[in-house]
Amino acid sequence: MISIRQSNATAPNESLVDTPAKEKETNEQWLKRIGAADGIILLGGNSVAHFRIRYAQSHTRNDLTPSYWSLVGILRGGKAFISVPLDLSGDASAVPQQNGLQTCSMADYSDPDRFPNIAFIRFTLDDQIIIDYIEQIKRQRSIIDLPTLMLPWLSYIWSVGNSTNPLSEGLGLPSAAMVETAYGIAGIELTPGMASSASCPEAIWQTAKWWHQFYEEDAGAGSDGNAGTQVPTGNYAVRQPAAAAVGPRDQVVKKQVVPTEEAVVAVETPKAARKAPAASKKEVKAGARK
Repeated sequence: MISIRQSNATAPNESLVDTPAKEKETNEQWLKRIGAADGIILLGGNSVAHFRIRYAQSHTRNDLTPSYWSLVGILRGGKAFISVPLDLSGDASAVPQQNGLQTCSMADYSDPDRFPNIAFIRFTLDDQIIIDYIEQIKRQRSIIDLPTLMLPWLSYIWSVGNSTNPLSEGLGLPSAAMVETAYGIAGIELTPGMASSASCPEAIWQTAKWWHQFYEEDAGAGSDGNAGTQVPTGNYAVRQPAAAAVGPRDQVVKKQVVPTEEAVVAVETPKAARKAPAASKKEVKAGARK
């Protein structure tokens, strides 16, 4: 178990507003509707890999249920965000060269059937300072070696060998570790309740929701090279509160994960019948003459 301190707050942060998505509204459209541009973005996916990441964070929650979130990044202009996704794409040589960082297009994460949960949170208005520190992290693995974190997480989500939950080993999710490091260099503590380096999207979410009193004392404070702190503000839309994985034979219908028609046929049809080829019209007529 990860050691986590509880906030003294008796009520959640009122500046973090539940803003349900409209019917058929994409994540890009939701961001545009709330006026999101620069800040932290949280996403919760339902692929098997994202489901495993959400489940891995369950022991950071009092109720031990999976997290809503599986990826975190720094939103830029509402159209793209900087992150360290485990959905590998492009040239693998870029991983060590860029310390695992990628600029992700929101268009690739806009489908609510694939990423049903989304949140936008601001801990500061000095976004350019955060971006400057992210560029340093991209160039200097000595600040934080993100590929070293990627390997155990990939091993875990792929269930390779004797892999265990990286969080239980104090190894944060790379995307969360990157965001927390950038904010930390800028003088903003993103996870005051965490007693370890096991950064994860759920810890950032819990901070925004319950640690608002912690930030009230430092609101507006800042110094040369540091970002000014504010009480976290933002919006969120949770379409899938209970984590579910959409496998290769599943589909999302009215926000529910159900088997595809082909999967149902495959299960309900006897194996012998599935293998037997259908008779042609010529064969049927020949049989009738006999």
